[in-house]
Amino acid sequence: MVNQAHDSLMATSSRRTLLMLAIIGAASVSACNPWSKVLYHGDGTLSDRSELNRPRYVITFNKIPIFEVGTYQFHFRGLPHEQMTLVLHIENSSLHEDELKSLQTAIEAVLVDSHGKYVCKSSRQPGLSSQDSVWVLSSGPGGEHPIFWHWQCHNIEAHPQDSYELTIRVLRADIRGERIFVTPTLEGGGIDFP
Repeated sequence: MVNQAHDSLMATSSRRTLLMLAIIGAASVSACNPWSKVLYHGDGTLSDRSELNRPRYVITFNKIPIFEVGTYQFHFRGLPHEQMTLVLHIENSSLHEDELKSLQTAIEAVLVDSHGKYVCKSSRQPGLSSQDSVWVLSSGPGGEHPIFWHWQCHNIEAHPQDSYELTIRVLRADIRGERIFVTPTLEGGGIDFP
C-alpha cells in the first residue's frame, strides 16, 4: 500500500515536472521567435533569421516580370514591429550593372495600411541615384545579386495590428525586352553592430 501511494505521488510529481518543462519550453520558443508563421497571415512567406542576423525578418513575395506591363497585389498582416524596407531582388539577369542602371523600366510600388494611409509610395525608373524619387541599384546580401530599393520605401515603420496591401505596377517595360524577373521582399529588424 505504501508502495502504491509512493508510485502515485511520483507519477503526479513527474507529470507536474513535465508540464512545467513544456510551459518553460513554449515560453522560450515564443520569446526567441515572436513572429512565427502563426502570427503572419497573407501573401508571401515570413522568415525569422534570428536576432543576430541583419535583416532579421524577410517577407518574400512571388516573383514578378518587369519586362512586361502589369499590376501585382499582395495582402498580408501580422508584421513584426520593426523598420522595414521594400527590396526588389533581381533574379537571373544576364545584364551587367551599367545595363541595369540604364533600364527604362518604370516601376511603381505602393504600400497602404488598413487605415488607408500610404506607408510608402515610390515610382519612376530604376537607376543609381541618391535622390528620393528613383529606385537605387545596390548589391544584395553578401554582394551577390543586385537589388533595387527606393528611398520612399526605406525604413518604414511596420505595426503588427495593421493589415497591408502592397501593389507593384510595371508602368513601362524596357524596350530591349530583356526577360528580367524581380522578387519583392520586405526586410528589417535585427541587431545593428557598430
